[in-house]
Amino acid sequence: MSLINKMLKDLETRQGGGARAERPIFQDLHSTHSARNRGYRAPVVALVLLLAGVVGIYSWNRWRENTATVVTGSAPVKLAQTPAAIEQPPVAAPTPESVPPVTAVAKAPAVAVKPKPARKQASPATRPQPVVTTVAKAGTGPARIEKTDRPYSSAELAENAYQEAARLRSQGDAAGAERRVRALLATDPKHVKARELLTGLQLENGRWLEAQDTLEQGMVQLPAHLAFRYQLARLHLERGELARAVSLLEAARLPGQTDPELPAFLAALYQRSGRHAEAVTSYQEALAARPQEGRWWVGLGISLETQKDSDAARTAYRRALDTGRLTSNLARYAEDRLKALVTR
Repeated sequence: MSLINKMLKDLETRQGGGARAERPIFQDLHSTHSARNRGYRAPVVALVLLLAGVVGIYSWNRWRENTATVVTGSAPVKLAQTPAAIEQPPVAAPTPESVPPVTAVAKAPAVAVKPKPARKQASPATRPQPVVTTVAKAGTGPARIEKTDRPYSSAELAENAYQEAARLRSQGDAAGAERRVRALLATDPKHVKARELLTGLQLENGRWLEAQDTLEQGMVQLPAHLAFRYQLARLHLERGELARAVSLLEAARLPGQTDPELPAFLAALYQRSGRHAEAVTSYQEALAARPQEGRWWVGLGISLETQKDSDAARTAYRRALDTGRLTSNLARYAEDRLKALVTR
């Protein structure tokens, strides 16, 4: 470059018309060669300058093109295509011999597009299997309900059969209802509602003996279910078999029996039988468990009045009225007996 600067200075001197205008352009350049080489030195120097200029222009154009390419993003930038490539440790910077000069400008800010992770293909062993539960696993889309058939339990089958029999009865098909309920009792003899339904169907048709047999079978199947015993005792009363009804209920007075209906029912039967002392005892036992039962207080008052215990009878009638649970007929009866006992 010192040679080019010297030539330019000489050119300026000649154009300015200075003192050195008459001197040759290359007079200050001294050669170490012999005088015979001076004849072709000037063309060689001009060629060197020309080549230097061409190289300089070429380098300038290349630098401008590369710079524009990086800024505009027209040149493709090779990005990692998989998440695995993104997670790799940084690679050492390439050497100048392995990349073109434009690599040095690649650090300029540019818009980079984040690659989408590659979708993994599920193998047959890892694909979701059909869900057996009622709700699909979370995260696999909307919840999905799947119905699975299962056999009915024996209790469900029995309940369905009973409901069918009750429906037939309500529709006036007594024969169909009885067939259905008999089939049910043949497989489940302890079905309480089915036996009660069959008893009602038999009584509606006046078949007392069949109803009695149905209830007695129920007492054998379920001895602790007193409703069958109560209903059978009423059947005996309907037929005038008072003693048989009393015996039926007395047989149920076992230790540990806590149903107050049993002593109250027995007290009414004792009273009808004229056994008022036993009636008083049974009423008092029932009222100890259920003191708000007004009709039992009236029954107690009747037996006490029969035994000439007026004070206790008045107290019983007052207690009956105080419950507020008497029918209109019983309430009038208690008021009348209370007035009659007060005037005595």
